[in-house]
Amino acid sequence: MKTPSPPAGLSRLRTERLDPLLERKLEEGFRRAAGSPAWRCRKLAEARDLCLLSQIAPARRLAVLSLDFREGLRAMLALRVPVPRRPAGEVSLVVDDLAVLGLTYPAEAIRMPQPGYRFVHVLSPSDVFHANVAAGPVQALCLGASLPAGIPVREIVLAAYGALSLQSVQVDEYDPVGVLNVEAARWWQANPSRIPLTRTPFLGEGA
Repeated sequence: MKTPSPPAGLSRLRTERLDPLLERKLEEGFRRAAGSPAWRCRKLAEARDLCLLSQIAPARRLAVLSLDFREGLRAMLALRVPVPRRPAGEVSLVVDDLAVLGLTYPAEAIRMPQPGYRFVHVLSPSDVFHANVAAGPVQALCLGASLPAGIPVREIVLAAYGALSLQSVQVDEYDPVGVLNVEAARWWQANPSRIPLTRTPFLGEGA
């Protein structure tokens, strides 16, 4: 089966040269990587794509803060995206412009579909008010009922941007697929004029 071509903006990943500092960071991480040769090479390829995505993203929209190649591929990312919050004791909505995400890409994601909440957690801010983000200390972000086997990490990041900015979102509290915070789902149902928080796509210019 022919592999579909990436969106026009993402085609730059094929020709973009990685910053030498990031290249060295990948090489150091790869030396500590565990797993079979094929899995180690896949982790390196996914991590390189992630770093290249941060290079081509406008307005410093994505930064790779750390990478860990032990076991699965783990990354800490700073994503510039509107993030809805409701601080404790408040009833009004606050919108931040930065989220720190923890991304985990396990070996089994290559072989079989994974639940949509398996890959991304919001580490900061700690009080996200979003239908697809679990309330509490572990703020899992659900990107759908399931994600297909072998999904590239870059697509997970793009999906996280779309979900957090409410460009793609599930707010029906009666639909168990994707909704992790029923209270937030009801609030967004009652305030549809606030959706989306931005119409700027990940690779688009502007706020």
